[in-house]
Amino acid sequence: MSLQEDFRKKNKPVNIKALFDFVMGLIYAVVGAVLAISKFIGLEITFPPPDIVTVFGIGAFLYGAFRIFRGFKTYKNPS
Repeated sequence: MSLQEDFRKKNKPVNIKALFDFVMGLIYAVVGAVLAISKFIGLEITFPPPDIVTVFGIGAFLYGAFRIFRGFKTYKNPS
């Protein structure tokens, strides 16, 4: 392998869509996890009922996991 080929492999461009999916997925997953366990950690959210907050938190966490998976898939197979 020549030096030029090695340089090209190390400096491949960053896929912005994959990076955005990773970051937003992480945000959704963290917020969803905090909302899902809010009643166990003593966080009191007054407007929606606590059951709705838990269901929304689980949904947000699952959506965040999906975004992270999609970002990983996009990063591996850019199209």
